[in-house]
Amino acid sequence: MAELNKQEEEYVQGVVAGLSQRKAYRKAYALSKRWKDETVDVKASLLFKVDKIQIRYRDLLREARNSGSNMAIWTREQAFKDYEWLKDKAKENIEEEGVRKANSDAFLSSIEGMNKMAFHDLELVDKKLKAEIERIKADTEKTKLLLGGDEETDLDDGFLAALEGKAADVWEDE
Repeated sequence: MAELNKQEEEYVQGVVAGLSQRKAYRKAYALSKRWKDETVDVKASLLFKVDKIQIRYRDLLREARNSGSNMAIWTREQAFKDYEWLKDKAKENIEEEGVRKANSDAFLSSIEGMNKMAFHDLELVDKKLKAEIERIKADTEKTKLLLGGDEETDLDDGFLAALEGKAADVWEDE
């Protein structure tokens, strides 16, 4: 396995310690503190997908679990289960003792937490897709300028054909 550099190791250590990918990236890469959150999110996500990062991440998780140390490994699944437990307990209490501020607040908070966990990933995916679409649009505009073409249909036909695996047919027709 390829060795991680200092920043990569610090990033992985931060994620394993419970930092978000954004916070871990900002901590490991000082220059990123001046970047927009969206930029850091994309860079951190791409870094986390790198094979050597994934391998080190899994190794650190395994070490933490096997070491018997007090290092807490908090997974999304555990957090969701805890929200669910709180919701169920609050619901039982409401059924037994009636609605009170404490049990209704606990019930609503647990549902809110579960919803945030469930829909937060969708929001991130949506942001990443929008950023990718903007990048593709910019690349398309650059390609148009390089090809010197003003007609969008030729370029659009070429991209559609490429997606369908027919790029050679469209470009040969011209």
